Amino acid sequence: MKLPLIENIIWTLVVLLSFVIVILIFYLKVLRNDIRVKKSRNIKYTNIIEKLLIEFLYSEEEATALSKSQIRIIRHFKKGLSSKYKRKIIIKTFIKLTNEISGNMIGIMRKLYDEIGLLKFAYKKLRSKKWHIVALGIRDIRQFRVKKAQNHITKYINHPREEVRREAHLYFIELFGYEGLNFLDDLELPLSEWDQIQLLRKIEKIDNNEILDITKWLKSENDYVVIFMLTIVKLYNRLETKEILLEKLTDENLDVRLKATEVLTHFEVAEAKEILKNKFDTLTLKEKLAFFDLLEKTATENDSVFVIDHISSTNFEIKHKSLRILKAINKNIYDKLEKTADDDSYNKIIHFLDYSHGL
Repeated sequence: MKLPLIENIIWTLVVLLSFVIVILIFYLKVLRNDIRVKKSRNIKYTNIIEKLLIEFLYSEEEATALSKSQIRIIRHFKKGLSSKYKRKIIIKTFIKLTNEISGNMIGIMRKLYDEIGLLKFAYKKLRSKKWHIVALGIRDIRQFRVKKAQNHITKYINHPREEVRREAHLYFIELFGYEGLNFLDDLELPLSEWDQIQLLRKIEKIDNNEILDITKWLKSENDYVVIFMLTIVKLYNRLETKEILLEKLTDENLDVRLKATEVLTHFEVAEAKEILKNKFDTLTLKEKLAFFDLLEKTATENDSVFVIDHISSTNFEIKHKSLRILKAINKNIYDKLEKTADDDSYNKIIHFLDYSHGL
């Protein structure tokens, strides 16, 4: 008795699917075994490279010329570079060990890096059409502090990919210190907040008593450079730039104006208060809020009238700051204010100021 057509189709599919599942299980086992073999092979070769590197470093400290064992080690490294997977392990091990050693050994590692030809492969990465390979090339050159690569790295300052630009910027800061900041002269693209954080971390580590002249960058046409420099002004308390900071209060770029206000607030510059007070009505809301932050630090009794004008502001933060400032600079007038009004937010602020901070 023949099975209906639909049943034949179902059984055929079951057989096919069973066959596919068996093949996939077999493939998975082969794949897992291959991964284990590769992992074991990589660990074994990494251990060999680490031992050879340590042997080379310690024998270098004890001799003035290359020994037979050192020549043998160099040949071993050069031979390994012909294999892509071995080359990756050698580079990774070099970088790892460089981060763990100090003193004269770092110089020996950098010399060996160039000697065995790793620098040649780093330059090759820079010529790649893949951005992540270029970034890795710059990273390698940066970590091994190859100063002679400066001209090669310069072309990546304005690379379309942020990751590549970041590596280039870090290269100049790490290798050339304050002098490396000259890359900002050629910068045309934005410095993201993360870029700025990375650069500031590196700048803070610069062991140099030299006073950095940042005037030219504060006057840069690149607003991102100006904002970055304003951060440095605040970080290093460069109050001698006060006049330039005051000029930035009228800059065309809102972010520059806001950052300048923030820095002037940090320094508690009273002149900034007068400039912003005179143009208060033309300020954006963000600028007004930033101004009141400044006012909290610089206000005097003479500012009472201005503050009173804003205790009924439609913006809650401005209203709150105004009442708080008034209480701080002229408690007599504050105490004479109506304690209740039709404005619920006003009542809540008054209650908070009176009973949370004491009458």
